Formats: sequence, C-alpha cells, structure tokens
Amino acid sequence: LLMTSFPTLFQHNLEPEVYSFRLLDALVTAAEREGIKGFPVHIKLDTGMHRLGFDPVADMPRLIERLRSQTAVLPRSVFSHFVGSDSDQFDEFSARQFRLFCQGSEALQQAFPGHTILRHICNSAAIEHFPERQMDMVRLGLGLYGINSRNNQIINNVSTLKTTILQIHDVPATDTVGY
Repeated sequence: LLMTSFPTLFQHNLEPEVYSFRLLDALVTAAEREGIKGFPVHIKLDTGMHRLGFDPVADMPRLIERLRSQTAVLPRSVFSHFVGSDSDQFDEFSARQFRLFCQGSEALQQAFPGHTILRHICNSAAIEHFPERQMDMVRLGLGLYGINSRNNQIINNVSTLKTTILQIHDVPATDTVGY
C-alpha cells in the first residue's frame, strides 16, 4: 500500500490491510488530517509466512495501545495466511499458526469490547483441509479459478483462454526470452 494512495482509499471507501506500525501511523495521521473517524482497516498478523504482518504475540500490546489511542481507524477484521495448508506434511506447522492467530486475534478482540472484529485465516486449501478453522470468513484464492489447491486437480472449469499465435521465432537455447 502506497502512502500516496490514502486519499483514493478515503474517497472510495476502500478498506486497506494494515501490516506494520509505519503504515498504521501514516494511515492514522492521514485520516486524522481529513477528519475521518472509524475508518475500517484489516489487521494482518504474521503467524509464519514472514512476509508482512504484526507479530501475534510480541506486537500485540503496542498494536492494541496504538489502535485504542486514536479514533481515526477501527479494525474491521484480523487475518493471517496458512503457509502449507495444501500439504499434510505441514499440518503441525498449520496448527501452530492457528494457535498463534487465535492468541493474537483474541487479544485484539478483547481490546474492543462491543465491537466485532471478523477473523479469517483460511485460504482455498484450508477451506477444504481445515473446515473447523474457517472462523468468520474464508479467502478463496486458487479455488476461485476452479482448481483444488490440495492436489491441483480441476474442480470445475471456470474459464477458457483462447488466442491466436502472431509469430514464431527460432531462438538459440542460451538466449533469453521475455514475456
């Protein structure tokens, strides 16, 4: 999320995911400057993917304090993402992720009594593999395209791409080809 996109978010009522204190502080400052109160945001927790997100244990006290100390933004949901729900070999890791997510998301919810914060962690594979972990919402990813992410089988053909070949070139095996 680019900090320069905040006016567009506000204008079109787009609800961003917030995954760092830097982003949260900038968003709060921008919303306060516009006189906005209660702007919905989606809090991303890092339970093991290690790309983006707040630490569901170490960051929660500071995150909760920061969110409660202002009125410009309000958590609409809290979410994470299973790393290996498509494979049984990661079941133990997925269970650990789910425990961490529950710990962090429950702490966040407790900090906002009377306000429901939706929780979601299941991707396409987890919807099938962990139905008991579906919580308030799920996020259909690869399944949206009719593919079972547990075995890469076609569930249902949802689209077809047809094209015309414009040209064919012979290229030496050591040369590069762009897209």
